[in-house]
Amino acid sequence: RTSEGTMFKDFAVECDDKTVHLSDYVGRGQYVLADFWASWCGPCLREIPNVIAVYNKYKDCGLKVLGIAVWEEPDESLKVIEKKKIPYPQILNVSEEITGIYGINAVPHTILFAPDGTIIARNIYGEELKEKLAEIFK
Repeated sequence: RTSEGTMFKDFAVECDDKTVHLSDYVGRGQYVLADFWASWCGPCLREIPNVIAVYNKYKDCGLKVLGIAVWEEPDESLKVIEKKKIPYPQILNVSEEITGIYGINAVPHTILFAPDGTIIARNIYGEELKEKLAEIFK
């Protein structure tokens, strides 16, 4: 249902009396890299500097980066966001029900969406992520 080549599936998350939708970011005419992560996940924390680097490199070229903190209380996510000085927007308080929509059962997990909301890549990190974005934004 959410493999490469398919259209994104929207979801909504309640946090601090606000509702945030994935569609607030995806399908709005720009590439979006969604990084599903958690504060207790060592590989997630190691990948965040790479995600920040591609954000800084391509944010003015049309790339949006969206952190999606999963399976934990928002306060735990906020501590890491502050500590690591993560500059891109976040969706907090994401449950298993929502990660299930995308077949995510482990983090980190990235999904790259095309400007129209089509999924164009999944689970790309480090050099593979850098190469894919260099190809898109050449």
